[in-house]
Amino acid sequence: MDFSASPGQLTAAPAITALVYGIIEAGAGSFTDAKVLLALSTVVVASVAFVLVERRSPSPMLDLTLFRSPSFTATALIAMISFLGLIGFFFALSLYFGMVQQLSTLASAWRLLMVCMVPLVLGVPMGRLVHRVSPRVLIPGGLVLAAVALLSLTTIDAGTSFGSLAWRLALLGLGVSFVMTPMTATAVSSVPFHQAGMAAAANNAFRQLGAALGPAVLGALLSARAVDALPGHLTAAGLDGATVRRVTAAADAGGLSAVGGLHLGADTSRVLGALSQAFIDGLQLCLVVAAVLTLLAAAVGCVLLRRPPQSALAAGGPAATVQGPRSPDLPAAGTRTTDGQRTAAAPR
Repeated sequence: MDFSASPGQLTAAPAITALVYGIIEAGAGSFTDAKVLLALSTVVVASVAFVLVERRSPSPMLDLTLFRSPSFTATALIAMISFLGLIGFFFALSLYFGMVQQLSTLASAWRLLMVCMVPLVLGVPMGRLVHRVSPRVLIPGGLVLAAVALLSLTTIDAGTSFGSLAWRLALLGLGVSFVMTPMTATAVSSVPFHQAGMAAAANNAFRQLGAALGPAVLGALLSARAVDALPGHLTAAGLDGATVRRVTAAADAGGLSAVGGLHLGADTSRVLGALSQAFIDGLQLCLVVAAVLTLLAAAVGCVLLRRPPQSALAAGGPAATVQGPRSPDLPAAGTRTTDGQRTAAAPR
């Protein structure tokens, strides 16, 4: 069994790793830091190398000609953008449950399960719906529904009940269920038959890329916004200037979690209350950004998702790959021959 890595893997892995690392470090510091600039330079060099080796490879990991299909390109972009926003949101929401509402891991998991259960329950009906409704309707519609759910969550605070959260999280799960199944089906059906496996794997890879970037991007935004808002909430809580400076310095140096390690005596409850309010400010920013990313993915779907014309299929789409060019002496697919047998219809 051959466990050697392909040139595409050897160039893609450093690019993705450096990108995630660079975003995380930029959020903790600045985009002008030397290690961030080095990481982003690595992304550029490794990405260019990936394109070059994949174009010249006789058996590429990712055939770049797949992107000639607008529908495949759409599903790849939608997978990456939507997962960036959604997985980043899950990361921020889990911190909200733990840091603000002081819930246990199990209690947080039950709440997040509201999002996951809806796609699970609707999996079979959604599979049938894919054959009846165009992906150009299902995918952007589901993404808009998910964006509405994300925006509805911007009103939550430290005391928001599970009942108030549940319907919004279920609405988010409903939007996600309209996206996942048709997205993969569209990616596979939009390329030649022999490349269907590669298309499905590529679609999943773009999801994973978005999922890796989501916590890095939204986590950095959450931390930066919360740290910026913290001094104002500390002052509003009636704390003196020395305490405000001490807490702010700890947050700047070690992040929000560093504040919990301070010994503040009688001021502890007020500091933690201000910290919760600052965190919610950061969470609201994450929710807005996640909703905007989801709407951007919906716009990509509206522009690029479309049924390939018959001329394109004949030139090299899935139907042409399976059926091949038809001789003028042969009957058309779906017609009856002289012996009464019906010929096979071209696959859709």
